[in-house]
Amino acid sequence: MSVCVCVTAFHPLPNHSCEKIAPSECLPLETMGAVLSRVGHCPVVPSRVPHNSWQPMNSAPYRETNGTGNNLHCPALLPAPLLTQDVYKPGLDEVLIPLMPEKKEVERGYVTPQQVYNLLNAEAGEPALFDPNYILILDCRSAERYKESHLVTARASVTVMHPELGCLISCVKLQEFSIILLYAEEGQSPVGSEGARADSPTLQRCFFQLSAMGMDPVILLGGYSAFHPLYPFLCTPNMVLLEPERRALSIYPSEILEGALYQGSASQAQDFRILKNLCITHVVNATAECPDSFPSMLRYLRLRLSDDAQQDLSEALPLAARFIAAALEGGAGRVLVHCSLGRGRSSVLTLGFLMEHRRWSLLHAFRWLKERRPCVAPNASFLRQLCAYEERLFGSRLTAPEDLRL
Repeated sequence: MSVCVCVTAFHPLPNHSCEKIAPSECLPLETMGAVLSRVGHCPVVPSRVPHNSWQPMNSAPYRETNGTGNNLHCPALLPAPLLTQDVYKPGLDEVLIPLMPEKKEVERGYVTPQQVYNLLNAEAGEPALFDPNYILILDCRSAERYKESHLVTARASVTVMHPELGCLISCVKLQEFSIILLYAEEGQSPVGSEGARADSPTLQRCFFQLSAMGMDPVILLGGYSAFHPLYPFLCTPNMVLLEPERRALSIYPSEILEGALYQGSASQAQDFRILKNLCITHVVNATAECPDSFPSMLRYLRLRLSDDAQQDLSEALPLAARFIAAALEGGAGRVLVHCSLGRGRSSVLTLGFLMEHRRWSLLHAFRWLKERRPCVAPNASFLRQLCAYEERLFGSRLTAPEDLRL
């Protein structure tokens, strides 16, 4: 295997910086209840086991809107610390004790901003957002606030759930949507509570109208005011409904660890606007065929891997894990791991990092990754090598290849 380690400094534009944003935790799958019966055929499943998020110092991205106008003033990336050669020394110094991913309970019927980010950027053959029947997003704020800015592809709720005329879309049409998402300006109170009725009466009305029709809508936790500061590039003043308009949207890498670790495709790694919006500072390039796109501005680890049964991962797994860990240490950077499509080679490197530095078993790491990027599909040889790597890390094999259902 040819492994090329490239660590390069980049030069930020002067007088710019990224502010700190503390990401939220994820919603456990168990709290979704009946919602999963509605979205079970959808390619994205909300997460079971959130983590203690990395807290990157440079976490507010250089942001541009998602090809929908109204570009924002965008600060450039700040440099992360240089990495030493010790980072790349292969070999493990200790047998790890496996840990369980931590859970945080979120009120049933809610989804977090991070989950919505991954829903909007889900891929299953092609980006799910290109399908007009994938997700129905209803903005339950005032008409004025909707016109100012809203989640991409969202509709004003009054155009679907009119307070006097009732539902303006047939029940048959509503059932075609995999997900129905509602949001207000903000909101943390449980659905149906006095606080929720006071905070967002329009949202409550829409929620119960849809529920009475047999739908299972979900609510964005914290509303627009929680989503926009984290992902302003997925908000727009423009109405984006038709399929040609959807196909003009940028699809972003999946967020694996909130505000820290992302996994995606080579085309996303070559789009500097995407990298700026996510404030990426380090890139793991797992391809043999795609060159590093911005070596003078970002720091790269180049691993020339082939997606076939003959590829040996014994050197690549610890190299990638240590590169990612060093980049995230102290909250100094954000990392994108990519291969050609973001499914095979990048997945094994992400899993190796989660196993070694989160101390999760392969099974727990695989479930975590699959819930955030359902299109992942490492080949059988890669899965067997990951099982061997798990045994090397923890001193015993905790996961069988047949446990990893793709």
